[in-house]
Amino acid sequence: MRTDLAMESKTSVRKISGVSEETEEKDGIFLTRIDVLDTQAAKLLDKPIGRYVTLRASSEDYMDRDRRELIAKLLSEELRSMAGAIGSAMVVGLGNRYVTADALGTKTAEYILVTRHIHMHVSDMLPFNTPVTSSFCTGVLGITGMETAEVVSALCDRISPDVVILVDSLAAASTEHIGCVIQCNDSGIAPGAGVGNFRTMLTKELLKTPVIAVGVPTVVSAETIIRESGAASQRDKRHSDLIVAPKDVDAMVRDLSRVLSNAINLMLFGENYNELEKLLR
Repeated sequence: MRTDLAMESKTSVRKISGVSEETEEKDGIFLTRIDVLDTQAAKLLDKPIGRYVTLRASSEDYMDRDRRELIAKLLSEELRSMAGAIGSAMVVGLGNRYVTADALGTKTAEYILVTRHIHMHVSDMLPFNTPVTSSFCTGVLGITGMETAEVVSALCDRISPDVVILVDSLAAASTEHIGCVIQCNDSGIAPGAGVGNFRTMLTKELLKTPVIAVGVPTVVSAETIIRESGAASQRDKRHSDLIVAPKDVDAMVRDLSRVLSNAINLMLFGENYNELEKLLR
């Protein structure tokens, strides 16, 4: 089963030791927290040891401004819980900005409020305790000729952030989760893993700093659609190579990138977010 979502991996395995799970509902938004506690559980789920939090909302929720703000607020609280106190942060947008379904990370990074340059030159302009933030989009190997892990590692060595926040498009194993489920974790991410294009995993151990990965599934495999339609007998070997995105993926990525960026900005700047937005926009 191709999936970047821990909740889907957990469902496929059912009962398993070394995993704790809890779900709660807040104003119609469902939050599921899964903790992978040992190496055996990590191997069975194909997910590294760590905490995985998913927020599930309906597609209609993302069409309503007030509901999007609620989702962003709930996500920011989960991110803040994972990160703890932050003096500096680097947000990294992963993916290919020229492929709409893979552009969620790059579009999110564009809306992050950055303060590193202001801290360096006119820090008095900023509210007290404003964290030092920077934002960067890595591009992909076929365009840059550099592995994502090489680029992010070099930046971490140079900037030394307290936390790296990685944002990427994900793949799901169910069409009902496309554009409706946000996942964040503290274990890192392997760019392209959900579609079988495995690259070096970005982890705390590799980057030598805590990481938080955030993403939303924007694609499924054609095999998933065939399976859900009940047309298993029509499967073809060629289907395993097909990745499918919804027809309105451009609008979906646009709205989701604003939700994710708002959540990250809230997590980083808290009550100073609105003041900083007026100052920096």
